[in-house]
Amino acid sequence: MLNLRNFCALLLFLGLISCDDQTTKPATELQQSFNANTQAISGVELLKSQLAMNPNDFNLLSQLGDTYFESGQYFDAILIYDRAIAVNPMCADCYNDKGLASHYVGDTQTAIESFDKAVEINPEFTHAWLSKGFVLASVGRYQEAIAPLNRVKELDGAGSLAAEADKFLAMVAERGGQ
Repeated sequence: MLNLRNFCALLLFLGLISCDDQTTKPATELQQSFNANTQAISGVELLKSQLAMNPNDFNLLSQLGDTYFESGQYFDAILIYDRAIAVNPMCADCYNDKGLASHYVGDTQTAIESFDKAVEINPEFTHAWLSKGFVLASVGRYQEAIAPLNRVKELDGAGSLAAEADKFLAMVAERGGQ
């Protein structure tokens, strides 16, 4: 049976046999991609098996949500973040991550609601303010993006998140006409 792991192995095999000395780099990149995908699949399977024993383990749920998110499986990440939030409704980070995953699947409304809930739980959660500003700017809601991005600068001073907020504010000024 050709499952995802076998399919990836087949692609790797085909990439390696078609390589000559001048195309070794793409084969190496393919190998790295294959290894990363295999690790993600292994990580998901391990977390799922651990969750089968304790389906309400918040740390496992959070890790599984993050693993899905990092591998671009945003719909799965949202479902798992919802489960994690059901176990720990005060997890601002889960709301932030759910918001970003929602944005990446095109659900701006849920994304904004998730960021708002994150900062309701923790008004100083800089990442959620930055995420909200990023999403608002990304969907062309430039004027609404200014306040959360300025909040990041207030909270982070001269830190790396404030620098990111400055980049988004520059984009807002350029595209929003202010």
